[in-house]
Amino acid sequence: MTQILARLLREASRSKRRRRVAGPLLRLIAPALPRRSAPKGPVFVLGSPRSGTSLLFELLDRSAHLSSLGGESHLLWELYHPSWSPGWSSHRLGPESVTPRERRTLYWIIDVLAGGRRYLDKSPRNSMRLTYLAELFPDARFVFVKRDGRAAVSSLITGWRSDNPRFPGTRLRVPLRIDGYPGTNWKYVVPPGWEAYARGRSLPEVCAFQWVAANESILAGKPLIPPERWIEVAYEELVRAPSEVAERILVDLEVPVDAEVLSFAGELSRHVTRAVTPPRPDKWRDENPMEIERILPAIARTMRRLGYEPDGLR
Repeated sequence: MTQILARLLREASRSKRRRRVAGPLLRLIAPALPRRSAPKGPVFVLGSPRSGTSLLFELLDRSAHLSSLGGESHLLWELYHPSWSPGWSSHRLGPESVTPRERRTLYWIIDVLAGGRRYLDKSPRNSMRLTYLAELFPDARFVFVKRDGRAAVSSLITGWRSDNPRFPGTRLRVPLRIDGYPGTNWKYVVPPGWEAYARGRSLPEVCAFQWVAANESILAGKPLIPPERWIEVAYEELVRAPSEVAERILVDLEVPVDAEVLSFAGELSRHVTRAVTPPRPDKWRDENPMEIERILPAIARTMRRLGYEPDGLR
């Protein structure tokens, strides 16, 4: 029965339509759900959109000691906070957002999904929810993937322009008038303050705002997390030495080093993730160099906080 429930939950997570059906049902039966203790040591991969969170998640998800939804976890964290609800304003959630019923429902769902293993989770929207997750899960481990802001913002620009159905975006309460973007949905994470970027801004400005907001939100919450529960990895290091980075992360997570993970890491360059165009070093210099040069002052401070030097086109 547990395996059947887990499969149904994973299927429900794969489309917005299914989530809209599953959400009300789960909220309705919440009072009758069996009580479960807080999951032990869940692992959350954090990072701004287009920073390599999918790559790392796919790597860790090969572990026999971890269990996940198999993809983005919007079903869980938006179960009680859907973007179509009247009071919704952004993807930000704080500790004050947690309710007893929400806690009970999420503990039960994760218990079903984990099946005796440790739960693994990934969603760039969680860059806005670090303190919320820390409140829900007192011994959670967080793996923060950071990336050169020039490359990440360039990838965001390309992603916004893509008509790939994997990136449908969020329909907001005001029409978008973004220069360089003809779409009607806001792509990727919706940070607080998005209203100032919904009209009269260029697409590179919007993407720079997203990247800064996501990373600054994570950096603001980092001091609240004990050092032993925090792991930081650079995307550039991950793609340069994937096997070594994977082994280090597993050891730091106190997860047995799994041969399947190391095998996947050894062939990382052959695995296609959620990249819009094939990855390559300094891709931003070819794809969107002028746009990045113009928004560099907006991302420079955050880049330095993350350990990157914003040296423009040099």
